[in-house]
Amino acid sequence: MKKIALGFVLLLLVVVLWVGSSTLIQEILTNENFDKPFFLTYFSTSNFSLYLISLTWKHKTLKLGTCPDLKSTAKIALHFCPLWFFANYFFNLSLSLTSVASNTILSSTSGMFTLLLSIFFLKESPEIIKFLAVITATGGVICIGLSDDEGGSDNAWGDLFALFGAIVYATYSVFIKAKASNVDMVIFFGCVGAINVFLLFPGFIILNFSGIEPFEFPSATTLGLLFLNALFGTVLSDMLWALSVRLLNPALCTVGLSLTIPLSMVVDTMLHQFTYSAVYILGALLIVLGFVLLSIYENPKLRAKISNESIFKILGINRNKETEVLLEKKETQEISMT
Repeated sequence: MKKIALGFVLLLLVVVLWVGSSTLIQEILTNENFDKPFFLTYFSTSNFSLYLISLTWKHKTLKLGTCPDLKSTAKIALHFCPLWFFANYFFNLSLSLTSVASNTILSSTSGMFTLLLSIFFLKESPEIIKFLAVITATGGVICIGLSDDEGGSDNAWGDLFALFGAIVYATYSVFIKAKASNVDMVIFFGCVGAINVFLLFPGFIILNFSGIEPFEFPSATTLGLLFLNALFGTVLSDMLWALSVRLLNPALCTVGLSLTIPLSMVVDTMLHQFTYSAVYILGALLIVLGFVLLSIYENPKLRAKISNESIFKILGINRNKETEVLLEKKETQEISMT
């Protein structure tokens, strides 16, 4: 239970950091007029390489074999890097091509994609309440997206990029749980940053000569904001998020990030005296409710009470006796482990 509690603390810290990061990105894109999604993503990801400084005191641990060696960690990072980069790049790119409402709604589908991928690749149980929780949270985001639509221009490509970003985001969330559960996360993200520096640098040349994103070096003020955002909104927050995924589950952590919306609402109300419509408030409450429902599954005792089998019993649906015995044994083992 201590690990679960730590996972929730880390996830909530990520939510706080992401709210601050969103404010900085808005400053960079609007007031600083630096609409360069590839540059933003490349710069932020490259700063992960700062974690490699830890090799100066971790080389003994790597040699002793107490964690996967640098070569195997770098190999996993090589597969992860494109997933992480393009999930963030597609999200940033869609913001410049479609309305904020469309981007918000389509990006929220990552919760459902994460749940489906967890069932197929992590062999998680397809629980009814889990689907209900994800649908509830996604419905909340949709309510907010619709109520917060300020009439931005919609573009089919922008919508597609937002959807692609959601799918890739779900994929790398499950990837961390499946492939990076035993690696040193500090070294892992350091390798992601270093690989990004060399592997994705040609993207600047391609985008510049194609005219899609002409290269432009930021001003000193913009560069400072970019570094501040990279340090807290990417380097620190994504490390904490990855650790929370290892301690909890990908679907819960994905939905948990939607808590940035109600938290931002509270901050804006306190600092700027903003007011929100009933639909917006309803959406925020649905997000919290969806998160709470998914959180219940982290407690084996509560999970047993709302499992598919418990629901089937309430509804009077008969199950195969052999299946029931196996499931009861599994629930007993889970409870005894806590």
